[in-house]
Amino acid sequence: MTKKELFYFTGQCLTLDEHPGFREEIIALIAKDAIDWEKLIGLCSNHLVLPLIYLKFKTHGLLSSLPEEVLECLEEIHALNFSRNQQILQQVKEVTALLNKEGIYPVYLKGAGHLINGLYTDIGERMIGDIDLLVSEKDYLPAARLLEKEGYSTGGTFYGDVNILKHYPRLFKPGVPADLEVHRMPVAEIHESWFNAELIFKEKKTVSGLEGCFVLSDKHNLIHNFIHCQLGHQGHNTGIVAFRDLYDLYLFSKRTTIESVLAEIKPRQKAIAYFMLAGKALGLAGEFYPSPNLSSRILILKHDLNYSSKIFYNTYRAVNYVLQRINGYIQQFIQSFYSKKVRRSVIDRLSNRQWYMAHLKSYKNIFQR
Repeated sequence: MTKKELFYFTGQCLTLDEHPGFREEIIALIAKDAIDWEKLIGLCSNHLVLPLIYLKFKTHGLLSSLPEEVLECLEEIHALNFSRNQQILQQVKEVTALLNKEGIYPVYLKGAGHLINGLYTDIGERMIGDIDLLVSEKDYLPAARLLEKEGYSTGGTFYGDVNILKHYPRLFKPGVPADLEVHRMPVAEIHESWFNAELIFKEKKTVSGLEGCFVLSDKHNLIHNFIHCQLGHQGHNTGIVAFRDLYDLYLFSKRTTIESVLAEIKPRQKAIAYFMLAGKALGLAGEFYPSPNLSSRILILKHDLNYSSKIFYNTYRAVNYVLQRINGYIQQFIQSFYSKKVRRSVIDRLSNRQWYMAHLKSYKNIFQR
């Protein structure tokens, strides 16, 4: 299989529930030794879906067909992730109880939110990086201070005024499984005119079996998924998507309609492009949106070129990174004229030698890949 073929093969494996007949094709490919297991495991690892691929193979009776070393690897990864997620659930309970004592009721976002929301059939299904929680503006700093008193710390250098950051600098604590990010905004300020904390709080959902905290509504989870993957991480510009995000989209699409979501998304054409790519990637063409638009054709072309040409991937990724940085510089320069907080943040960065070193290192990492 080529890299591109392996990508689409993996997507169909993740949605075996939708086309169980694909199981026989997988068995035939295994029998012909046509699957490069090292590359498949590498791809699934990069996309953070190794535990998920294991569970799909298990559910559809494919484990006995796998090479022994592959089976052992997948079993171990799932067991480790299952155990870690159990610890994350306990950490969420402890953080929630701590905040509740001061009248703060967080809304959990992304992976941790999905986990307590009962989105997954197995606790070990989703790989989670950190715990993101959204609180009201008035509770933003008090929540961070409470966590710091409890032993969490930033452990690093950050610049400017924390009051204008999207989220408080990442908090970590020895002995707990996940770092914390306390958000005062669910998304970057540029998207707040149409998706913001106020909207989320109006439709937030209670969590069964876990009092004192909330999660996003299913509709808002789909919108947040799109913003996070395509706008926040520049997926629409680069043509890069992650199976972990696509699978979350797939699960939430079973709880609410894509049409109801599109009605509330301002960059509608970009959202349609994302849903079209998601459908193709998961072997569910037309499932999320019936017909392509120009934006979706371009996005899918960029995505496929990323998997077909290493030169295109490296060059296009580097160009997008530089353009994104330049745009950020220009925006902050303009904002610094009328915002004292932004101006203070810019001055703090430009007067700190460590910021230059970290900044140059980020460019070096991009161009050395």
